[in-house]
Amino acid sequence: MAEGDRLPWQEAPEPPVNNPEIAAPDVPAVAAFEFPPPAAQPVFPPWTIWDVAVIPGAAIASILLCSLVAIAVAHWLPAYRGGSLYSLTQEPLIVILSQIASYPLVIALMVIIVRRRSGQPFLKTIQWNWPGGSSLWFYLGGAVLAFTVEGLAHFLPIPKQLPMDKFFNDVTSAYLMAFFGIAVAPILEELFFRGMLYPTLRRAFGIVIGLALTAAAFAAIHGAQLAYAWAPILSIFVVGVVLTAIRQRTGSVAASVLTHSGYNFTLFALLWVGSEHFHHLEKLN
Repeated sequence: MAEGDRLPWQEAPEPPVNNPEIAAPDVPAVAAFEFPPPAAQPVFPPWTIWDVAVIPGAAIASILLCSLVAIAVAHWLPAYRGGSLYSLTQEPLIVILSQIASYPLVIALMVIIVRRRSGQPFLKTIQWNWPGGSSLWFYLGGAVLAFTVEGLAHFLPIPKQLPMDKFFNDVTSAYLMAFFGIAVAPILEELFFRGMLYPTLRRAFGIVIGLALTAAAFAAIHGAQLAYAWAPILSIFVVGVVLTAIRQRTGSVAASVLTHSGYNFTLFALLWVGSEHFHHLEKLN
């Protein structure tokens, strides 16, 4: 029998069926080329302009509340007993301590708003992003900014007397004001202006307009301290532009906090040296 011959009881094999539906019934022809749709990117910032608008009002309310508490306490202290209500509201220690006490309340409100809108940690959502090894450079950058702005201010008509000068009536008030300006104010102001306000304005108007509006708002809140004189307000506006630009360039609110604190530290250091350690404040006039 030759190779390949079949025996009588052997059946011939069936030819293969060239039918893709039968050959691979469970594998769609295009399955290998289908990709899942891209995940939707979260909106930044997750809060709204109305959320941001609540914060200044809350800040004013908290400062007023803390001021009332401070005045009530001071009224019973021998040093302030018998003083009028108006005189107590102008007392530097009461004003500064009231603001220091109110700031944690405002920050707590910002934390609540951001966490409710994003469901994420507060510092991560506002892009705190500590700059690590570059921290000292941002602080020193604040010092350079202070010398630059102060140098340019000599060419502007800065008033000799400003409302903020009342906070430098004595050594204690001057040191307390320095602590507030270096360690407290930069944190709250940067969390609000560069952390919450700027991203909102940038989303609505773009980088340039958002930056300008943020700097303008930053200068506006210092208007009362500067008697609304255009020259010192312009200086603060320039500082606001630089701080916002740093936040935009680095994506770090912490970087603008460090620069802001370095700026204020330099200004207070110059005052400290010029007044012989705040013991001769009359030299500042």
